[in-house]
Amino acid sequence: MDKMTAGERIMMAAMGQEPDRVPVFGVFNDWAWAQLYGKESLMDYSLDAEKLAKVMVWSCKEMGCDSAVVLPDVHPMAEAICEASGLPVPSVRWKDFIPTDAHTLYEGDLVNDPAYGNPIIQTLKDAEKIVPADPYKHGRLPVLIKATELAKKELKDEWPIGAMVENPISVGGGLMGWTQVFMAMEKDMELWKKIEEVTIESSYRFGIAQIKAGAVFGVSHTELPGRVGSKEFLAHPEWVQADYPPELYKRLWDEKQFGISLHACTVGPFVDGMDAWKTMLEHNPGLSFFMAESGGADALARTKEELAPAMVMGNIHPVDIMLHGSPSDVEEASVELIQKCGPGGRFQLGPGCTYSLDVPYENVKAMVDSAQKFGTYPIKI
Repeated sequence: MDKMTAGERIMMAAMGQEPDRVPVFGVFNDWAWAQLYGKESLMDYSLDAEKLAKVMVWSCKEMGCDSAVVLPDVHPMAEAICEASGLPVPSVRWKDFIPTDAHTLYEGDLVNDPAYGNPIIQTLKDAEKIVPADPYKHGRLPVLIKATELAKKELKDEWPIGAMVENPISVGGGLMGWTQVFMAMEKDMELWKKIEEVTIESSYRFGIAQIKAGAVFGVSHTELPGRVGSKEFLAHPEWVQADYPPELYKRLWDEKQFGISLHACTVGPFVDGMDAWKTMLEHNPGLSFFMAESGGADALARTKEELAPAMVMGNIHPVDIMLHGSPSDVEEASVELIQKCGPGGRFQLGPGCTYSLDVPYENVKAMVDSAQKFGTYPIKI
């Protein structure tokens, strides 16, 4: 039986101490939603606060995860900004991205691939129309805030709740198209700065609203360092600002001690982005890293050492093991991660990225059970 609350467990691990056992990062809400309500109801996901709160509570109390995260698709903020500005909702909608194979999340080149959809913002004249979103009025943001409030009532202080705090690249991708983001940063900084200003202010307001509702940490993306390498990334200040805006994440830390878990979403070895993430850590001690590469336990152990004192999370392969493997395969991968990354704390067990909706329940349960069976401190190696 667990000796402490999930919140105590994560906090102790984050401080570089060994709690009663290795924490387990929360499962993804779209997968959990499908477990409770079926895949056919997925288009209602993030439209019903009571159902979404139930998913978060189920993930903690029934599945045994140590946190819950209000984490829908990547477009709510872009949609909310458009609604606040009297613009049509972007054509890049989450229904187009329902994964049947999680490998699709690892393919493509954000900098060079053709844009997807018909972007709302194409010129400076378009960008001058946008204004910051009100998290209590616009788009799906009020639903996510309400879901946090409802889940908080059920989970109390025993399980921490995470918030969605996106960066300008992620929001700009919904407003402009991914390729156009980088074209603007290269050829039309006046256009990009307007996008950046509005997205940062909108994300800040939404972050504060989620904190008031009960969230105690945030989740965001860091797309570029692992894709282009630290040297090229750090050579482009506009990329750094767009991928990791200090006035957003550092401001939340300085004002509210609100830490951010950066999801290093990349197909390549995340070691390529190490120097960039170290630079981010110099500006914000509240960062942790959710690693999405498939390099297994050795890669994550090296990353934990390199990024000290930050916490790292991951990184069971979401396709080869979570989707196509057996529960015993999941257990084997979990045990290796626990043994190589667990000693000394600063580690949470989890998948390497989002699940396919077809990941078997038994596989997710095997991951959670592995932390409870083999993750007790001191770790047996």
